[in-house]
Amino acid sequence: MKYLRERMKRILLDTNFLLVPYQFKMDIFSQIDFMVDGPHELLLPTGVISELRKLSKGKGKEGAAARFALKLIEVRKLKKVKSSGKVDGWLSSYAKRKGFLVATNDKALRNRLKKEGVKAVVLRSRSGLEVV
Repeated sequence: MKYLRERMKRILLDTNFLLVPYQFKMDIFSQIDFMVDGPHELLLPTGVISELRKLSKGKGKEGAAARFALKLIEVRKLKKVKSSGKVDGWLSSYAKRKGFLVATNDKALRNRLKKEGVKAVVLRSRSGLEVV
């Protein structure tokens, strides 16, 4: 079992990445399963849950997308990771320290991750996901 843990890819999910299923009618979980070769685990920072809860109180598409994301989280029973501080800063430092990937659709965060040498899972022109 130790071998699997060492080889397992772990992916931290960012808030805006969890809005993609509603916004673009895409099953991000199936896309990740298809894209990642081998065992992997999706991790949900507690700060992302807090951001989604705040967004879910809003009206319009963003609020609806956040409510949908919260339901997806509940159904998927994603493993939670305690985070602190600003979500983007925490994601980049934690991913770099642990060697994890970050799933995000935030351009500023993607640029930050790239500078720090952290791989990101991103939406590629509404047709699928890719690792950059």
